[in-house]
Amino acid sequence: MTMVAAAPAAPLSSAARRVRRLPWRSPEDQPRWARPALLALTAACGVVYALGLRNQQVHNYYLPAVKSMSESWRAFFYGAFDPAASITLDKLPGAFQVQALSARVFGFSNWSVLAPQVIESVLTVLVMYCVVRRWLGPGAGLLAAGAFATMPIVAALSHAQISDTLLTLLLVLAAHAWQRAVMTGRLPWLLLSGGWVGLAFQTKMVQAWGVLPALALGYLVAAPVTLRRRVGHVALAGLVTLAVSAWWIVLVLATPASSRPYVDGSVNNSPLSMVFEYNLLSRYEAGADPGGLGVPGRGGSGWGYMLSDQVAGQVGWLYPLALVGVVAGVWWRGRAPRTDLLRVGFLMWGAWFTVHAVAFSAGRVAHSFYVVAVAPAVAALAAGGLVLGWRAYRRGGSRRWVLPTAVALTVAHAVYLSSRFPTFQPWIRPVVVTLGLVGVAVLVAVPLVRRAGRSSRSRRHRRLGAGLALAGGALSVASVLVAPAAWAVSTVDRQYSGSAIGPAAGPMTAGGPGGARFSPATSDAPTGIPGSGMQGRGMQGRGMQGRGTQDGDAPGGADRPAGPGGRVGSAAPTEQSRQLIDVLSRRQPGTKYLVAVQGSTQAGALILAGASVLPIGGFSGQVPSTTADQLAELVASGQLRYVLGGDGAGRRGGGGAASTAITDWVTGNCAILTDEALQGSTVYDCAAS
Repeated sequence: MTMVAAAPAAPLSSAARRVRRLPWRSPEDQPRWARPALLALTAACGVVYALGLRNQQVHNYYLPAVKSMSESWRAFFYGAFDPAASITLDKLPGAFQVQALSARVFGFSNWSVLAPQVIESVLTVLVMYCVVRRWLGPGAGLLAAGAFATMPIVAALSHAQISDTLLTLLLVLAAHAWQRAVMTGRLPWLLLSGGWVGLAFQTKMVQAWGVLPALALGYLVAAPVTLRRRVGHVALAGLVTLAVSAWWIVLVLATPASSRPYVDGSVNNSPLSMVFEYNLLSRYEAGADPGGLGVPGRGGSGWGYMLSDQVAGQVGWLYPLALVGVVAGVWWRGRAPRTDLLRVGFLMWGAWFTVHAVAFSAGRVAHSFYVVAVAPAVAALAAGGLVLGWRAYRRGGSRRWVLPTAVALTVAHAVYLSSRFPTFQPWIRPVVVTLGLVGVAVLVAVPLVRRAGRSSRSRRHRRLGAGLALAGGALSVASVLVAPAAWAVSTVDRQYSGSAIGPAAGPMTAGGPGGARFSPATSDAPTGIPGSGMQGRGMQGRGMQGRGTQDGDAPGGADRPAGPGGRVGSAAPTEQSRQLIDVLSRRQPGTKYLVAVQGSTQAGALILAGASVLPIGGFSGQVPSTTADQLAELVASGQLRYVLGGDGAGRRGGGGAASTAITDWVTGNCAILTDEALQGSTVYDCAAS
């Protein structure tokens, strides 16, 4: 038998090593603790966000639309409110298309509608880590991800049916692509960044463009190509942003009005009016009210808005650290080359925050949860401030005192914010003060002890000093994150999660720190389907005066108390809605619509119950989406027979000339249907006369 010597095995290539690396182990270019720590953070915030799903913060206007979009591809494309796609939402459909796809795949329920919100928030945490890690290292990436994950408004929105979670994810993805573009000077990365911003526009319209000045400034300053190329690249990226932003608007404008739904939020059936007048000027310009739709911009408290209780408690716990970060990052790197990535990162995030802060403070925003758009900037700058301060602390010199000073200021700020809500989690202040005092004291003491014992050169003393410094740093980080984390975790409790129309974390004050800043339903107590929980203003005597939604109204009639913030809803329809539909369905309804309803609130209850409804007047009940002549034509052609009215006396408000004409036609041509099973609902039979 011949012995054959085995040849030594060839070393594995780096690609092979990456394939065999377990998914929870860090890549070779990162510390061993980085990936496990990130996964642990992601799992923790995912659990907290998911636990908040039981609050059922579905929106009484968006939920019926998502149901309609999940059942009809035509309604899906246009973002229609009703299954027959007679009128769109008063927003672009992007975020709700994601929810509708989830409902189509998993079945329509609160869970399927809200689950994408949790996933989007968790993904944003991961992308934040990637962006900041490439900028300042794994430690900074983990700090930024943690700061973002524990931002109270991020947690509140993660389980509410509001589009800002997807907006934030797309904007952070834009920052990720922008970062690669600045590092390499390659145009495709910048175009991708512009594309992400364009998709964010499809989610929240013009607010998505708030990051463009910051991204353009950063690229123009630091990209490693000539100025001419930088300007050309930014211009091309701007065109991509515009194209991706405008494609839905262009397609709707190119489609004849008779072949598409009416565009809600406009008095002229124009998506341009809906986007730039109704959703921009009326929300950011004082006193604007496009076409008299009853949605004047409110909110804002001048230049102190970002420091106000309803904002600072949601997104502002780390303001001092963020300020230290941007000042130190720009000032300390003042003599660095133009292409310095560290400095341009601070410039970009600082400009991101500044543009939004100025817009929110100078304008009049509709809801204070809009400020979640600054959460990535605050988290990144705060993490940058901690990391730069730590590096300066370890190097020594006069700059070593920046870190303990910044931590002390942030702790003092947290104590002040907590004192504004003294009965909410009263343990926060003593814990923050204790952690902060001990952490800062250790950070201050270590250099002083080292200076006093310079004669000692033993390794043991050096290790002890390093260990104490690390402990002081850890305590300092805990002291600045414990308060926002406590507020974020509070959103698991329905009492501290705000309302469906105004998600917010923590205690409520006068409508909630993050509550609704306006509502089109500003009239007296509304009427509607008795017992349905869906309240709106229907045809009242001679006035068919729909007024849209009311803060806290619950879709489908779940109508369960949700603490001071409002009510919660459910995708399950009420027995009252089912009974009304059953009565009308047995009485030979129209071939297309079971019933016409003024305003979105009553219509939404019936849509959730499975009815094909003609919503008249859109969200506010005042847009001329259906005229009296059109209503008469639908009745004459057999497509519609019944019109649902209210059961109260006329109230102030009114729906304009179009509503008055419809009221006159219905009351003059339709008879009130008498049926004991209707239980007080006023229904007009327009085929009886």
